[in-house]
Formats: sequence, C-alpha cells, structure tokens
Amino acid sequence: MVLAYSRKMYVEFTLSQTMEQFLAAHVNGFHALGVPRKVMVDNLRCAVLQHRRGEAAQFNPRYLDFARHYGFGAGGLRGGEGQREGVAAYCTSCGMCGETSLAGG
Repeated sequence: MVLAYSRKMYVEFTLSQTMEQFLAAHVNGFHALGVPRKVMVDNLRCAVLQHRRGEAAQFNPRYLDFARHYGFGAGGLRGGEGQREGVAAYCTSCGMCGETSLAGG
C-alpha cells in the first residue's frame, strides 16, 4: 500500500493469496498508515471481478463490504495506471486470491 501524496508505504509478505490474507494486510496497513479516503487496486481478483475498457470496475461484493466497514471508497486501476495522481492509496499483488467463488484467472 502506497499513499499517493506522502508516498509512505506499507509492505507485507504473506504465505498465501487468500481473501482473508488480502483483507488482513489491508487492516495492518491501516494500522500503520491510517485509513485513506479511497483505495485504488490494480485489478487483482480479490477486489476486482471485472474491469472492461471504458466501463467502471465491477468489485467483489466482499471487498465492497470491507470498504464500507472501514469507511473508504474503492477504485479500480487498469494496468499502467499506478502512477495516476490524486488517489489516496494504491494496492497491488502479484497473484490472485484463492477464492473459489471468483471467476476467471
């Protein structure tokens, strides 16, 4: 997680790529950096189910519930948009979550 303006960073390594690990890493990042107004994610399957060109991202309902609980807005970035200015925090992962309810891969 990287805060957009201060560039403060939180990094956590996990042993798995499950939704639980993903959300726990968010919580730990929030403890370290505070909860931003908006979190932008780069299409990792834990958060974004689908993001077609020219359309709004379709988020995982579980991730949206998590966002509502912690009071941040969720946004989806397409590949190469990680440097886009004006976002509060940016999260990425090198893989997909092991969530069986998620489509594709």
